Amino acid sequence: MTIHSDMRTAKRILLPVLLLLLFPILFSGCGKETEEEANHVVMSLGKRITSLDPALAADTTSQAVIGAFYDMPLQYRYRAGEYQLEPGLLARLPEISEDGMTYTCEVRRGLKFQSGPPFRGKPEEARSVTARDVVFSLLRLADTRLRSPGYWVIRGKIRGLDAFRRATEQAAEGDFSPYDQPCEGFTILDDHHFQIHLNTPNPRFHYFLALPYCAVVSREAVRYYGDDFARHPSGSGPFLLEKWEQDYVMEMVRNPEFRRETCPDAEDPDLRERPLPLADRITCYLVKQPVSSWLMFLQGELDYFAVDADHFESVVNRENKLSPALTKRGITLIQAPELETSYIGFNFADPRLAGNLNLRRAITLAFDRNLRILHSAGRFIPAYGPVPPGTPGYLTKEETAWPEKDLQKARKFMKEAGYPEGIDPATGRPLELTFDQAGSDTACRQTAELLSEDLRQIGIHLKPEFSTRPRFFQKLSQGSMQLFRLSWTGDYPDAENFLQLFYGPNAGSCNRVSYQDETFDVMYRKILSMPQSAERDRQYKEMAEYLTKQCPWIFEAHTVSFVLTHQWLKNYVPHALAFARWKYLSADSQTRRETRKGFRPLEMKELR
Repeated sequence: MTIHSDMRTAKRILLPVLLLLLFPILFSGCGKETEEEANHVVMSLGKRITSLDPALAADTTSQAVIGAFYDMPLQYRYRAGEYQLEPGLLARLPEISEDGMTYTCEVRRGLKFQSGPPFRGKPEEARSVTARDVVFSLLRLADTRLRSPGYWVIRGKIRGLDAFRRATEQAAEGDFSPYDQPCEGFTILDDHHFQIHLNTPNPRFHYFLALPYCAVVSREAVRYYGDDFARHPSGSGPFLLEKWEQDYVMEMVRNPEFRRETCPDAEDPDLRERPLPLADRITCYLVKQPVSSWLMFLQGELDYFAVDADHFESVVNRENKLSPALTKRGITLIQAPELETSYIGFNFADPRLAGNLNLRRAITLAFDRNLRILHSAGRFIPAYGPVPPGTPGYLTKEETAWPEKDLQKARKFMKEAGYPEGIDPATGRPLELTFDQAGSDTACRQTAELLSEDLRQIGIHLKPEFSTRPRFFQKLSQGSMQLFRLSWTGDYPDAENFLQLFYGPNAGSCNRVSYQDETFDVMYRKILSMPQSAERDRQYKEMAEYLTKQCPWIFEAHTVSFVLTHQWLKNYVPHALAFARWKYLSADSQTRRETRKGFRPLEMKELR
């Protein structure tokens, strides 16, 4: 641990020094704005955008950017700590039939897809967003030719999708005729009203309508651009794509035809009645190295900075507060829990782990969760179950089966598991288990070292395995792992999204550990059709408590996000599901220019 810590410290000091010398050359053009662009937000995406086709945008960066150019039927209220749905492209929340099987939706009037080549020579009404566009966009997820990673959103939920998929299998590329055939799952009532018919009641279906996968696209644009549609966003969202150099920068400008909408929850009263989007322009740089983003932020070249692990100790102290030098510069720290749970999984494809609850319990009790939280310096909070805080089903320390490390109990369970003092009776040597991770960086190696030390104390020899992500998931799908580390980020704010990770039929997909437990499966099927209620919340907690006793995972931690913002950036709200965040951001370009004139280089000691 000491060697890694020293190397990380040296890297943190030497690399910024080198980059400071190159900084004026590397980013001399960043952050410039013309006089007429009084509201210009500048940020770094950090990771490459892979696709701007909503049906194909599977990574978090691409999904986030979708919200700048497209509208989803529903959206989340832009307010910290809340996951309340509200209308987006729809005029109001869907009306749900008494049997929970039919959603009646109304599209806002007056919405238009952005102008461009797909509509050249066509009447103005061709750009109008209608109910047919929403149905077309949802059906695209089920088109077999597209192989959308978002198909799971509607798979098995909407009637008639199997017939639609068979039609697409027989259709040639570019043939849209399957979309013109009636689909049992959709009824278009008129240009602004349609219905969605479900196979079974699904009280969570409205959450899916707020996902970027369900963003509404133009059939004309999809037809016109063909295979290149992923590079030409043509939605009805708040911004228009002006420039995209895929490995460098993306420029977006205000959509003058965006619908009338305000942000009544804005902290600044002056912003509450202003029409959205608030910004005239947003510039997104692709700065892959966090240290470069950090230096750009310090110089005012970026408006906010998501604090990564390598810079956390340089930015935030043990009390999770900023250094006086940063506070004096007008920088604000915003922190909030993410909708994420990290875990170490027991692979139930391995008979030794699947059939030996006492062994899983022993390993769970040897795991030092508190030490990991201490090492994270506030970036994580302990997980005592699968469901993150702020969601029904979340467990406190007092509600979980095995809340903290207990070597005495762990050794007792090892004996009952058939491995007294950790000795494997088949070999007469310490029991050996493998531990896989998708990566080989310092953090992965330190994680392996910590777990090795934990298990050494109960006589188990741990063999770390470090793989690339493709190789990691290949091994996982083949069942050739024993212990492995992953995390799950919620798609929607409901405990079911986390409890599905243990449902037997989901083995091989989101059930990464291939957990099979008929008792749990019965409980899971029961809550699927239950509407939101105190009884359902009680069931969620009961299921989470049951899982902690069965130990399919070592419940590790929930992530806490830390974001730094400059004083000129307004209306940044921490929200794990704010896909439409773009339209709410505001930056005073004049304040940025004037404030940066007084900036001086900060010494490393000032940041501590």
